[in-house]
Amino acid sequence: METRKIALQRAAPLVQLAPLLAAAGVSLEDALDGTGLSVDDIGPDRFIPFAAFLEILERSATLSGNADIGLQLGRRLGLGVLGPVGDVMRHAATLGEALADFAAFQILNCTGAAVYLHRVGDEVMWGYGIYDSAHAASPVIHDAVIAVGSALIAELARGMVRPNEITLMRPAPADPAPWRSLGAPVRFGQARTCMFLSRSAMARPLTTADAGARDAALGKVASYLARAPWGWAGRTRHVLRTRLQDGPPTMPEVARHLDIDVRTLRRALAREGTGFAEIRDQVRSAVACELLSLTRLPVGDIAEIVDFATPSSFVHAFRRWTGTTPSA
Repeated sequence: METRKIALQRAAPLVQLAPLLAAAGVSLEDALDGTGLSVDDIGPDRFIPFAAFLEILERSATLSGNADIGLQLGRRLGLGVLGPVGDVMRHAATLGEALADFAAFQILNCTGAAVYLHRVGDEVMWGYGIYDSAHAASPVIHDAVIAVGSALIAELARGMVRPNEITLMRPAPADPAPWRSLGAPVRFGQARTCMFLSRSAMARPLTTADAGARDAALGKVASYLARAPWGWAGRTRHVLRTRLQDGPPTMPEVARHLDIDVRTLRRALAREGTGFAEIRDQVRSAVACELLSLTRLPVGDIAEIVDFATPSSFVHAFRRWTGTTPSA
């Protein structure tokens, strides 16, 4: 059996959380209480458990009384919080290339959730999805990542690009007014947390483009990836989450994305005590649990999202994964 590594999250965003909490008369120590973390664990180059990161965001919303604290936090973040990935993005030729970099290398910032880009008709969908099964569903993280995405696009495109539409998995807030500041129509309780951008927006040249600086930054990213500790199981989980809602993810497709042949991937996963089907079920279970917790989508719709042919087959699998039923 596979020994699961704890999913990690770069702690840099939480550095900006402290002043938001202080303005509400709450200390960062209060938000960290019960997580096993101290203020010394929160730094730009530190990593913390992903589940603890989500718990801190939820506690911050509760303690501060600010339902939109995820939005407030996300607006304060930019390329600088992404470490070497931010440097690669800054020097990309176009906005689309920069966002593709974010999707390709986001695992360097988080091993519990993935960023992805998909074409949808005449638009491009920039999305975010969690696959860490240890997390508790958090509406705040969905606010934060969309606000971060908006902030990154504004920084890269000098405020000249806005999304056409935003969808959030989180339920509708009591007062949706703060979410209007995202600059696009927002729909809540949806199957995906994502924003839709036009093809012309994606093709927008960046004034910070620099091929030499980008190559240097890519070299640093390659160095980080070469000593990455998450193994083939972690990489497979990450890729599966990016592709799950884009059709049935097969082992050959994932292997191709990882630039490895199927037989080699199968052997690599076996050495780590797991297999492709087991990992795929872990990701499906995590996505299904979050959808059931945050949305009011019918079970049949969720079954289709996580790639089951019928609701009954999904219910059977869900009971096997969790010991209970989706409706429960």
